[in-house]
Amino acid sequence: MKLTILSALIVSLLMVNMPENLLAQDNQPGIVSLNLQQAQEYAINNNTQIKNSMLDIDIAKKKIKEITSIGLPQINAQANYTHLFKVPEMSFGGITYLTTDLPAGTPITSDDILNQSVYLGYIPMEPIQLGVPDNLTLDVTVSQLIFSGEYIVGLQASKVFYQISQQGKQQTELNLKESVSNSYNLVLVLNETYSILDKSYKNLMNTLTEMRAMNAQGFIEDTDVDQLELTSINLENGLNSLKRQAEASTYLLKFQIGMPYDQTLILTDSLEGTTTGVSLESMVNDKFNINNNLMYQIINTQETLTLLNLKREKTTYLPSLAAVYRHQEKVNAPAFDFNPKDVFAISMNIPIFSSGTRSTKVSQRKMELEKIINTKANVANGLELEYINSQNELKSAYDKYLNDKKNIELTQRVYDKTLIKFKEGISTSLDVTNAQNQYLTAQSNYFNAVYTLITAKNKLDKLKNNQ
Repeated sequence: MKLTILSALIVSLLMVNMPENLLAQDNQPGIVSLNLQQAQEYAINNNTQIKNSMLDIDIAKKKIKEITSIGLPQINAQANYTHLFKVPEMSFGGITYLTTDLPAGTPITSDDILNQSVYLGYIPMEPIQLGVPDNLTLDVTVSQLIFSGEYIVGLQASKVFYQISQQGKQQTELNLKESVSNSYNLVLVLNETYSILDKSYKNLMNTLTEMRAMNAQGFIEDTDVDQLELTSINLENGLNSLKRQAEASTYLLKFQIGMPYDQTLILTDSLEGTTTGVSLESMVNDKFNINNNLMYQIINTQETLTLLNLKREKTTYLPSLAAVYRHQEKVNAPAFDFNPKDVFAISMNIPIFSSGTRSTKVSQRKMELEKIINTKANVANGLELEYINSQNELKSAYDKYLNDKKNIELTQRVYDKTLIKFKEGISTSLDVTNAQNQYLTAQSNYFNAVYTLITAKNKLDKLKNNQ
């Protein structure tokens, strides 16, 4: 039996679908029954990666508000306390006047001045302090960006960044739906395989009981009984292995959809139901519209963002214009204060010469844009090739599915006839063992073909964004 293939599938799924952060789940004991669509919806509501994608979208929204607020009025207030150990002073000298000792009304002549009967008097004036020892100053500044090319382009880029976040969430959902579908159907395959193997084991044990009775009566040899016992042991080992694999794949599915491990999960879809929904003709004959592919949409958005980055560098050649209004209040103003309370100013920053820095940056952004254009073309060709290969894989998987389904009927008839012949003494126990192994191998091949068909369909749906 090809049980190793199923084991490899479980290991690969565990490696691919391991999320970045493993968060403990709340204990919610109970029974949950889910079909495939419900399991995918459950995963979208509870998976950690989806929650992080939603947070990325919220962060992008806040980023748009952050950049938008740069171009809106900015108001700042500032309070400063100052203490002057020595207050500066300004002196205006004094008052000079004429005075005399002569009697009042006596005419003054030049001789009187020479004889110092009349002389100049001087009264010094008190100096004026140009400050106060202690003061508290309150400043309120209002600024407004009038024009900035970088701001305009940056606002556009923030909206594109928000679009990338949305597309990232869609990509996460698309990958999660594919992974959940693969894991869901893997559990169905393992459970169905276990059911068939358990039925074969019970039938073999009934046959072995009959053979032991016949051996006791001497109708068959001990070797025939031993051969059937060896086969039963191998089947029992296979059942135990399948049971553990089914449990591991169920835990993996719970892990992907964000379900607590202690809850009982019942899968309501059937394996046959998932395969009957595969329409090979419609899926293979559909033309591939690359614009519907999410990866191509993301690369288009990245190209837009790179183009905006180039525009931003070009705007560094443009001047920027801003207006500022300032109001100042002093709690303890000096007698003579030359600082105005209200000031309005408009400033313009004009870039003139940068020694080639701006032109070099523009050249780099042009090269980056050229790279993303080349990458976009390469991605388009790669997606076209991947779609063709996926169609071929689906065709091959479908053909193998039909052939393996026929093989089950053939090996079942061979096994039943061989068992009848063995009971009649025509064939040996080795023939029974070989026929049973053929039947079980055909069953394993069939279930592997079913799983391969489903994963091929999921891959093609993902390329067409049909999840």
